[in-house]
Amino acid sequence: MEENRYKWAGILAVLQAVLFPVGMSIGIIEAVVAKELFNERRPFIGPSDLIMIVFTIIGVYTMLMFRRLLHERYDYHELDLLIIISIWWAVAFQAIGLVLSAILMIYWPVNIVVMAVTYAVFFTGAMVTIGIVDIMVATRLLKGTVAFGDHIRYLAYITMAAGICEVTVLLAPFSLILIPVSSIVLAMVFFRDRQEVEFV
Repeated sequence: MEENRYKWAGILAVLQAVLFPVGMSIGIIEAVVAKELFNERRPFIGPSDLIMIVFTIIGVYTMLMFRRLLHERYDYHELDLLIIISIWWAVAFQAIGLVLSAILMIYWPVNIVVMAVTYAVFFTGAMVTIGIVDIMVATRLLKGTVAFGDHIRYLAYITMAAGICEVTVLLAPFSLILIPVSSIVLAMVFFRDRQEVEFV
């Protein structure tokens, strides 16, 4: 059996699964501490944002490696454009979120209604867009003529569930729970892909 060249991609996918809940938890703690101890209510850029930047960078890498795996193992290219869109979405979501926080820091205090509407429009647009992309990705993986390994099919089911939650917007928070789950399954794709291909 040839050495699995996707080992490090798998390790980073596991790290990605850990970073997301850690970043979210630290973000909540930051907000509570700032509000209760320092009476600081304006948004700010803190350690949780740095963690999420690392999370996004790793996510871009693992998506590119997944595309490469689909090319090399299955000669499958139908997800190329959707993966690139997902990458640009992830980068744009992170960048715009940081820019909005920076603007609020600089011009605080701001009109609460304006801030709420701005975040609502940004979040709604982002969730609907990535939800559609996720559903398309899952559909192509599940209806493709290629005999994918089990873990890729599991990844497709999780991606479909996340996409459905995202396009509803109101259920989008539930899709957050699926992020570390999908990262672990993706790691299994990288770790076990050689074995899966040999027995498909």
